[in-house]
Amino acid sequence: MRVVDVSGVGEGAVFLIRGEANLLFEAGMAYAAAPMVEKIQKELDGGRLDAVLLSHSHYDHVSGLPAVRRAWPGVTVYACGKAKEILTRPSALETIRRLSGEAAEAAGLFWDPGYRDADLQVDAALADQETIRIGDHEVHAFATVGHTRDSFSYVIDKELMLCSETVGVMGPKGGYMPSFLVDYLGAEQSIRRSRSYPVKAVILNHHGLVREPDTARIWDFLQEKLVESRETMLKVMNEHSSDEEALKELERIFHSHVDKKEQPDEAFYINAASMMRTLRRQFPERLHHQT
Repeated sequence: MRVVDVSGVGEGAVFLIRGEANLLFEAGMAYAAAPMVEKIQKELDGGRLDAVLLSHSHYDHVSGLPAVRRAWPGVTVYACGKAKEILTRPSALETIRRLSGEAAEAAGLFWDPGYRDADLQVDAALADQETIRIGDHEVHAFATVGHTRDSFSYVIDKELMLCSETVGVMGPKGGYMPSFLVDYLGAEQSIRRSRSYPVKAVILNHHGLVREPDTARIWDFLQEKLVESRETMLKVMNEHSSDEEALKELERIFHSHVDKKEQPDEAFYINAASMMRTLRRQFPERLHHQT
């Protein structure tokens, strides 16, 4: 098994797992799709792409799928059942198209809006704790709810873990972004679930391969950062009387250093507002006022 970062723009977004069968983890942004496909084609040198494994249904993970399907019409796209259902909803498909266009504009890059919505859909739904074979690879899927309700992670050949954003997001050059959009407590549970797999290597979404010396402690680090981010957000929410003021402060703390090609401001505000709602629901006793 060999792993290659094939992100079309930047790094840490899309990974190719080589073998007799070739797997793609995530499909990336629409504006990064063409260079991503070129990197995959160069790496495969005429070979077949067998499958795409999606961690969830957000636009920055799925909007490169139409380009992948054009290049490899026989590819099979896997995700959990909830992601499969979401990617048939007209409202979700409209949001993906809109955010893809806004991200391309913010990055100053071309994107192709002329794709079919059907090309974003999932071919095969996986259940929590399901293990399948794709060619020579054993793929074990498990739910990591917290970032979204359709977040899944994968263990490949009992050796490599492909993590969803639920366990935390570190940029390619470091930094940390909380991502418990729908369930903070679920994020803690997902870190515990991930820790329980004795894998040799870990890939963090939007970051890449964890350095070997850091692998043993990565789950402690992510748990510490998750708690720290919760405490920071609760403090900011208590110090500001309106969500608008709180969101501006959270943008300064967590997002001001982020390349807007990687995450436009609007996407951050959507995510941060979701995390604030999650904290109000799960930690009402920690908040001085409710909005």
